[in-house]
Amino acid sequence: MDVDLRSYLNDLRKKGELLEIEEEVDLHYEMTAVFKEVSGEQGGPAVLFKNVKGHPNKSVVGNLLASRKKMALALGCNVDELRDTYIKKRFNSLDPVVWDGPAPVQENVVDKEPDLLSLLPAPLFHKGDSGQFLTAGILISRDYLSGEQNIGIHRMQLQGKNLMSAFLSNPPLSEYFKKAEKEGKPLQVAVALGVHPAEMMAAAVPLKKGIKSKVHLAGGLAGRPVPLVKAKSVDLMVPALAEIVLEGQLLPGIRKPDGPFGESTGYYFYAESPVIEVQTVTFRNDPILSLIPPWGIDTEIIISTFSGAELWQELNRLIPEVLDVAFLPGALTFQGVIKVAASLPRHEIRRLIHLALNLDRRLKHVIIVDEDVDIYNPREVLWALATRFQGWRDLISLDNMEGYVIDPSAENGLATKLGFDATARPEGPYSDRYRKVALPEDAVSRAREIIERTKRPQ
Repeated sequence: MDVDLRSYLNDLRKKGELLEIEEEVDLHYEMTAVFKEVSGEQGGPAVLFKNVKGHPNKSVVGNLLASRKKMALALGCNVDELRDTYIKKRFNSLDPVVWDGPAPVQENVVDKEPDLLSLLPAPLFHKGDSGQFLTAGILISRDYLSGEQNIGIHRMQLQGKNLMSAFLSNPPLSEYFKKAEKEGKPLQVAVALGVHPAEMMAAAVPLKKGIKSKVHLAGGLAGRPVPLVKAKSVDLMVPALAEIVLEGQLLPGIRKPDGPFGESTGYYFYAESPVIEVQTVTFRNDPILSLIPPWGIDTEIIISTFSGAELWQELNRLIPEVLDVAFLPGALTFQGVIKVAASLPRHEIRRLIHLALNLDRRLKHVIIVDEDVDIYNPREVLWALATRFQGWRDLISLDNMEGYVIDPSAENGLATKLGFDATARPEGPYSDRYRKVALPEDAVSRAREIIERTKRPQ
């Protein structure tokens, strides 16, 4: 069976993790409102809109990775195996393969003056947004000098007819365009929409040494090589099982207003961005456009999974007592939580804070907790912060650090970063003073059995 967006939706359907909406939904704000209502604190189900106003025979899906449970399903593992599965699969990247025969994504071809607003059911997400946006577009291009092809995930605004602006905030695509523009040349690009979530994750991950490209990484995460096909009008290979592919070129020397757009920070963001001129649109029959709801939970889950794994690996190599890394929900991966062994002395915790805040530029605050704290439970993290932290003794403040590009509070790109030592030192987490309340394991098991039997229909 092909591993694509449709197969993943079937997996979600079987697990009861897909809400399918048959009622007509308006592209203006209504989808965002539905996502907010169903997501809650735990992310809620993925949502498939099957009746989009003005776009017959097209669907829109989002909330695809809005929980660690759905992330684990996409990677084919259990929730408690997420970190180690990601690390293992990252180093088992797979070469892509060429699709044999007509590719599903090229079942339909529009190559004469494509009108993006009529072809794509792209939402207007929030009041105040300047237009309709694609938030899960996988941008594909080739290095102007080396010929190396790579991918990245970038948001794009439909600018009318066949033009889009693309917010190029991260390499390698931003570097590719910079080289081409320096020579005054357009850069050929393609945008894949509606891919398997493993491919979407790979596009968002910073590329590590030893991995040829993010397409290779996508194959490793998906557990199968990514099938590619030659694009119709540009010299690029594109995902054969994507739902939609846009082909065109980034134009040199041109910028258009991009935004305001309600970003993942929960604030409006504005930029002047390069412009893509789309020449050809190809798509599957009854295509499904996937999106990432801005200021939703997907972004946090995606970034926290790979950032947490990468940061843990780097810190654990330097300080073996680092046991795990997570991020507080709702904090945009700006607030990290690091679990350490009881044997780590206080002065080493201070070194750990400095290391973490320097290694990950997203991190604005980091909280260090003991091994008796569940770092994936915000209540327990805040409990440790409330009962084991004293500001005069346990707060570290680092001024004039590099801030994150979409943090509205950063001044001239600089931010103050804070470290909170919420560990039970010097007594330790198992001393009488800091001993956590507990239940016998047999009582917990018995309670679960009682609840499970009570849930069953009589």
